[in-house]
Amino acid sequence: MLRPVRYVPRLLLFAEIAVALWIFRDLANVTTHRLYLDDQVDSSKSAAAQRFDVEESRVVPQIVARSDTRLAFPAPQPWPSILHVDLRATVPSRYEIRWRTDGRIKLLAAGETMNPAAVAAPVPSGPGLLEFVSRGSLIWVDPRLVDGLRVTRRVVVLLLLGMCSIGLRGIQPDRAGESSRLVPFKWMAVAVGTVVSVAAVEAGLRVLGDRAPSAILEERHDLGEVRTDPRWQYTRRYGRRLRPNVDQMSEWRHGDVVRMGFIPPEVGDGALHRFAFVTDAEGFRNLRTRDRIDIAALGDSFTDAMTLDAADAWPTVLERRAGLAVQNYGTAGFGPQQELRVLTDFAIPHNPRVVVLAYFAGNDIFDAEAFEDYERSNGAIRRPDPGWQIKGIVSRADTWFVVSAMRAAQRWASNHQRAEARTIGAIPERPLASAPPAAPAFDRGMFIGRVGGRLLRWAFMPPYLNTLTMSERDLMSRRGWRLTTTAIAEMRHASVGANADFVLMFVPFKSQVYLPLVQELLSSDEAARALSYYLPDVRIDVGAMSRNRLAQNRMMRRFCSEAGIRFLDTTEALTARVRNGENVYFPDESHLNEVGHAVVAEALRSFLVSSGDAVEARTR
Repeated sequence: MLRPVRYVPRLLLFAEIAVALWIFRDLANVTTHRLYLDDQVDSSKSAAAQRFDVEESRVVPQIVARSDTRLAFPAPQPWPSILHVDLRATVPSRYEIRWRTDGRIKLLAAGETMNPAAVAAPVPSGPGLLEFVSRGSLIWVDPRLVDGLRVTRRVVVLLLLGMCSIGLRGIQPDRAGESSRLVPFKWMAVAVGTVVSVAAVEAGLRVLGDRAPSAILEERHDLGEVRTDPRWQYTRRYGRRLRPNVDQMSEWRHGDVVRMGFIPPEVGDGALHRFAFVTDAEGFRNLRTRDRIDIAALGDSFTDAMTLDAADAWPTVLERRAGLAVQNYGTAGFGPQQELRVLTDFAIPHNPRVVVLAYFAGNDIFDAEAFEDYERSNGAIRRPDPGWQIKGIVSRADTWFVVSAMRAAQRWASNHQRAEARTIGAIPERPLASAPPAAPAFDRGMFIGRVGGRLLRWAFMPPYLNTLTMSERDLMSRRGWRLTTTAIAEMRHASVGANADFVLMFVPFKSQVYLPLVQELLSSDEAARALSYYLPDVRIDVGAMSRNRLAQNRMMRRFCSEAGIRFLDTTEALTARVRNGENVYFPDESHLNEVGHAVVAEALRSFLVSSGDAVEARTR
């Protein structure tokens, strides 16, 4: 009769393990749901803007309400949770957080604040709406719902099972033998060993930090962790610049318009781009440093081509087509003053015959202002790194490095063969979920329309688009224009002093090329509503933006004419290729794609041939 009793301790042990695993699962699955502006209801009535800022080592989502605003979000889970949100205001502002369900309203929190404040409020279970109401200018910092932890009952059950096990061992006759009595200890040893091993791996990965494998760091990137990019270094003379002798692989799946949170990933291109990223001994994207060169290419990210293989960048394409030694001296983020220093520090010692400055209309004027602030502050004022949209739903387990490593391995295994392929030529359009629209469409920041018989998709970078709201007078009155023209004049002087010709090549930003298509495909009201998606706080005047579209082109052409600088404008060549039905910029990126770089390279080659300068004989 006692025989079945001998199995009871073992059954209790299995039950204890099962309950412990259940508790662990609940601890690991405590989930944070971030509330993003895209999730709100009645979004058409809101004038708030979503922003992602880098603060210390993390990306912090923010909802900026610059006037009286009501935001309503559906509760993402049916069980109790805690709402966490920080508040920031520059003027005294009132706020209310409400819970609305079945026509009833419950006030969760309210007050008036001017100093930073933190709110933590319990949210009831069941369906309902969370309402954020602000009176005045207020920033809602990282609003998020965190699941309540519901393990109390299971902890009690685990304790009771443990007490039963202890009691049963005290009254049960010793019939099991030595090996049977050791079973619980063996299971405990296995469990403790597993926990210690996983903890050791977790601790090791955390210690590695920025030295962890790039696939793991990419997973941490999606969680909003800011990691040091080993390709870059900080120098007092230049600020942030590329390191010498880098030899890595670089890959990206979503463009900067997506990464910075301006449009959702669902409407982006989503294609994987993977390529070798190499710098020479001087810290530029060349395979090697050459003693003598024919052409020195100066510029920013539109010259160093951070988003594609250096073999497809316009300086390399020009070298292949012209038969000349073209050295790429571009660096992403550089403005005119830094480009002047690159010319004198690096390019001129190699005795170039021609110096080409690729002036990027999107930010060179503003980069000039930022670098002057950096210089005046002796390096204390640095341009903040832009943030990006991070995961909106994150469990506690997602934050563990071990889980990041497992997911990175899984992604590598599933994408290994596709990752070895590199897109060449025009970027294929992302397959649409349904049939192509019969009429032009605009979906959450992505324009879709037929151009030249082909379906094109494109999205704008809001800061560059905002430049179209500035007239020639506005732009010329900025100190950045004075700083830019001064630096360019000094580049010409330094080039001439080194017996090199100096050419300024104008590279437009995406809105300058695609705005005419928006006006042709959409009505004025539709175009204004679409552009308001990017600039919700700006009064959109499509006519004024159209008049300002070539403002910088005209300004730079006049300046070059007066300064005796040869000037090439690539805007028309890029526009003509788009009208032929080919994207010259990545759909969800602000940068030129392979086609765009090829267009620029050909325009420059033709310009050099027709100009009759010292390079002519070698370009033919």
